[in-house]
Amino acid sequence: MTAEIAILNRTAVALAADSVVTLSDGRRHKTYDSAEKIFEFSRYQPIALMIYNNAQFMNAPFEVIIRDYRERLTVNSFASLIQVWPDFEKYLLDFKRSEEDELDHFRGMVLKEVGDLRAKLMSHFLGSITRRRRKADESSEHFILRQCKVRQNEALEAPLKDFLTDVSLEDFRRIYRPAIVEVAKGVKLDMSDDIEDALCEMMFAVIKSNERSAAFTGLVFAGFGREELFPTLSSVEIDGVYFNRFRILGSKLIDIDRRGETAAVVPFAQQDMPERFMLGIDREFEGALEDLSSALVGQIVDQNKKAFRNGKADLVKTAAAEQFRIGLERLKKKNSDNLRSVVNHLSKKELGEVAYSLVELTSRKRRYSNDLETVGGPIDVAILTKNEGFIWVRRKHYFDVSLNPRYDPQRKR
Repeated sequence: MTAEIAILNRTAVALAADSVVTLSDGRRHKTYDSAEKIFEFSRYQPIALMIYNNAQFMNAPFEVIIRDYRERLTVNSFASLIQVWPDFEKYLLDFKRSEEDELDHFRGMVLKEVGDLRAKLMSHFLGSITRRRRKADESSEHFILRQCKVRQNEALEAPLKDFLTDVSLEDFRRIYRPAIVEVAKGVKLDMSDDIEDALCEMMFAVIKSNERSAAFTGLVFAGFGREELFPTLSSVEIDGVYFNRFRILGSKLIDIDRRGETAAVVPFAQQDMPERFMLGIDREFEGALEDLSSALVGQIVDQNKKAFRNGKADLVKTAAAEQFRIGLERLKKKNSDNLRSVVNHLSKKELGEVAYSLVELTSRKRRYSNDLETVGGPIDVAILTKNEGFIWVRRKHYFDVSLNPRYDPQRKR
């Protein structure tokens, strides 16, 4: 994982990212603090790209892909920043790859789903044994079929908008059934034709849902188009390629203007510490407070049942929870507005310092707690302006610059 921050006002964009990359095989974790996550996207325009989570595409490092794409760009290719992602998307979809490269991501999603199925199956039979029954209430095949249908229905309740709506289940089976069967047999799941069909239907629903896999990639584009006076930020989260189209989980657009949004602080990936700084509270603590508030109101109401008859108890609980959320949102908005009013007038140097500090704060939190150190290492900071272009404020090197006099940081960024 990682921690990244983008801070924008009408003068510039500041980007900051840590250097930790975490590798995991599901049981053990290993972290390295050498990853590059901020890239100069164009040599001719002030546009940058930050990446988070999975740093590979089709088994090729994004670092290599981005630099190859950059060499293809010509002078002032983009009139506005929102044109960047569609062009880069086309380049990625045309990127040379094998069928196996494309299926690797899908196999990872299947492995998670089938692994969960097998775990539930084992719990089911162990539960039958502890209840001292000679055999389970239902066969393993019936249990798997039932769980596949449950998981399929869960996925259908959260569909991705306009994704694979023109693709039939038969089209999906023809291409992805062999991979599903391969993974299922690999985890020793008992198979039959009915189970294969059920797994295909389940995975088709999962792929078309907003379920996020562990291998999604976040792409953050920031800077100035040729015709833009103020900076823009555009982000997208991609999670695999299916039928030669990206599975896009979400996107965000922030367009700095004179009278609209004049400043923004936007965290990506691990957001708890930036959220505390920006809003005064993070999502985890907010959820805990909401649960505590609801529990307290519930106890008070339940202890005075005579005063709350004819269903009024539930109405009071619902109204109290709603008022709590409204009050909390008001406080968060006040905090956020105060911060944006300050960011609106920060100099370029101060923007970089604030961006650095927010990533550093997240890194320190991970270091001095029981959490896995998924944020850390050197922090890279870049600033983009309309006139100066892409400027490194802090940047790690894998070599000593003083020992390499031929190295020109302006040419080999």
